Amino acid sequence: MKFIIAACFYFVYALFIPIAKAQIRGNYQSMYSINTSNASPHTPVFATNLINIKSNYDINSPPVSPINVQPYASQSNKGLRIAIAPVTLFGLGNYTWDQRKDIRELRNRYWPNYHSKVDDYIQYLPALSVYGLNLAGIKGKHSLKRATHSYLLACLMTFGTVTTMKYTFKEMRPDNSTANSFPSGHTANAFMNATFLHKEYGQHRSPLYSFFGYGIATWTGVMRQLNNRHWLPDVLVGAGIGILSTELAYAITNRKYKNRGLNPKPLKDQNKLSDIKPHFINTKMGIAISDGDLLRGQEDVYVSTGFTSSIEGAFFFNKWLGIGTELGISSFPLHTTMTPQEITGQHKFETIKTQAMGAFHIGGGPYFRLSLPRNWNLMLNCNYGLSSGANGKIIGRRYDTSNPNSFIDETITKYKPFDGVFISPGLNITKCINRNIALGFYTKYKKSYTRLTVTNLIEENSQSETFNYDVSFWTNGLSITAFF
Repeated sequence: MKFIIAACFYFVYALFIPIAKAQIRGNYQSMYSINTSNASPHTPVFATNLINIKSNYDINSPPVSPINVQPYASQSNKGLRIAIAPVTLFGLGNYTWDQRKDIRELRNRYWPNYHSKVDDYIQYLPALSVYGLNLAGIKGKHSLKRATHSYLLACLMTFGTVTTMKYTFKEMRPDNSTANSFPSGHTANAFMNATFLHKEYGQHRSPLYSFFGYGIATWTGVMRQLNNRHWLPDVLVGAGIGILSTELAYAITNRKYKNRGLNPKPLKDQNKLSDIKPHFINTKMGIAISDGDLLRGQEDVYVSTGFTSSIEGAFFFNKWLGIGTELGISSFPLHTTMTPQEITGQHKFETIKTQAMGAFHIGGGPYFRLSLPRNWNLMLNCNYGLSSGANGKIIGRRYDTSNPNSFIDETITKYKPFDGVFISPGLNITKCINRNIALGFYTKYKKSYTRLTVTNLIEENSQSETFNYDVSFWTNGLSITAFF
């Protein structure tokens, strides 16, 4: 499968880089071309230059804004900058290919019966937003005609690439329904549409449009996996194809249209973030350090430092106080000191592996914002909510007696947590990098009690034990916040 990813890299360098260079070369030549339309055939060269300067800088002509002048050096790096995201996604697709079944196992543990058709529709939402905003009189970067030409070209390139790869490599879907899993067409369409919104409005009006578009696209990719229709590499490579196809389409149409069909840059909101209500959405990711006795009474099983990820949003009544909600997951790797020789049963195990203990959290509560000097902000919150744990196992792997070249996984111990409640105070310190986007560091303490049932399945008489389950933990990490 790695040669498939290599083909994607070839797609980047063979198609995108030459087009980008052609665009750069054309801009460079037009920038330094000499206008001789006002000179006679006998006019000396130095006089022709003077005529050109006079015609270009006539005092009766409107002044040229220096903002529109882009140095050649900055444009020469444009192709490489645009290729970073697709190449990264292709690389991640290659890296996760061997782990795709283990990653799918997380889906089977947390949401084994998940099914929804929402992803069939939300993939088009970013593109529909572009046309809806135009109809509402909110203009994007380009005229509707020029934007539509770029979009149709992106659609053609995305459809052609995805369809060709699907029916060339014939990868079986996780649900074993059809052999056209790689890459994900839904995800490619979603990221193509998100990049379309980003090019027209995210780069022209506010990065919040980009945040919305790529958020919808990401959720489409997640749902394709939750619906058991795609492996993670399918989604990652599909996202890269969608982004790259749109960037290629814009490189081509920019070369064709040049300065035609450009809308004026809108005036920016001059209000400081400290003077307005800081409604926001953010994403957080960090490490989780257990503070409770997760597996009380289990002397041969322990947990180590895990990770947590969440998305939050809040609506503020004034500059300081608001109410919000959070949605997140946490996971702690599970380890055992048992050796295969210590386990008694009908079969002899070769190795032992464990599943991480995790939980899904949803809650809400009050938020408080304190504006600090130099675009720093301090956000405090205290959320209350529900926590739902994922079932876990300790699994023994043994040789299959009927086929010595294969293995059989057998459950040794099973963990089943009950649903519980939590309280979670925390703080987030952010630094605004522009009017709408802030990067930050956060720390949070989540206090939660529930109950846990442990069942030993190896012994002849399987026994279950239920005891209190303390899932309290500290989490520290980084945040990205988008202010509205």
